[in-house]
Amino acid sequence: MRILQVGGGSMGTRRMRDLHQRPGVELLLLDERPDRREAALSRFGVRGTGSLDEAISFDADAMVISTPPDRHAKLVDLALDSEKHFFCEADIWPHDPERVEAVARRTGLVAAPSATLLFQPLVREVRRIITDELGRVHSAGYVLSVDAPSWHPGEGAEYYARHRATAPAREMVAFELIALQAMFGLPEKVAGNVMTRSKLPAGFEDTYNLQYAASSGAVVQLTVLMGCPQTTRHGWIAGDHGVVRFDLLAGTVQRQLPAIGVDDVRTICAWGDTLEGVYLDEITTFLDVIDGRGVWPYSYRDSSGVCGALAAAELSMVTGTVEAVRPGLRPASVPSAYDSAVSSGVPA
Repeated sequence: MRILQVGGGSMGTRRMRDLHQRPGVELLLLDERPDRREAALSRFGVRGTGSLDEAISFDADAMVISTPPDRHAKLVDLALDSEKHFFCEADIWPHDPERVEAVARRTGLVAAPSATLLFQPLVREVRRIITDELGRVHSAGYVLSVDAPSWHPGEGAEYYARHRATAPAREMVAFELIALQAMFGLPEKVAGNVMTRSKLPAGFEDTYNLQYAASSGAVVQLTVLMGCPQTTRHGWIAGDHGVVRFDLLAGTVQRQLPAIGVDDVRTICAWGDTLEGVYLDEITTFLDVIDGRGVWPYSYRDSSGVCGALAAAELSMVTGTVEAVRPGLRPASVPSAYDSAVSSGVPA
């Protein structure tokens, strides 16, 4: 299988590391930076090019898109137009699901938006508990706190997380919602608070709080912080049979389910011990689905709903009202750029 890896940064390097070990895979890296092409050749024996024409002439069977989120659209268009299977890293502005689905139905291509958290063992265990033990979910809460300056400190202004449109708190709202929608269903109505609370020099929004009603009927609160120096990733879920608490970093899950006689704390897996294995599982599954084994667990329709929830939260902050997650509602260019056009579902 011939695979065009687009982007050789942090995630692109992970993808090449995992893909080049797969028997029968031939890789070509497309990246405009010579240092990244040289690193790919040195580390993995992967040839690189800075020329899109040369990349197209490689005639890949599949594309892996590991560029910043604001560059995804043209590359997804390229994959769709050339009818190639593609995997795309986590998005803020996902492609039109109608178009993706139409091309996939006609050609049989696999369109795989990244769903990293769905391959995380603790997330899988929490989903199992919800399905098998918790009963109907009433409410849930989840918080992610990451010290933004610790993200790629060696990168300069070219790093996409240094820019307001693709700032880390904004991106991570959509990223965390991938797991939450799998647990509770897609958000349907959202009230959002979006603020700058820290004194970081960048000056973009670093604090997101979403309260939303999910399609399952559950009421969910999501908080994402990027200006607090303490890293944490944990949540709780209350349902018919009791309460479940989980900590993704520690890898623990606590079940307090008196209705079915369960009360325990278990360690499933620590985040740092399994993260690289999760990335390997994700990209391997993409190749397996291309080969006809299995189904990709997350669709562009799901991605559209997740990013629509991000947009609804930002719009809610502007309007001061609860906003519905409706088809066509997409994040604006920056979190405050919504205007009257959004009433018809058109981004500002």
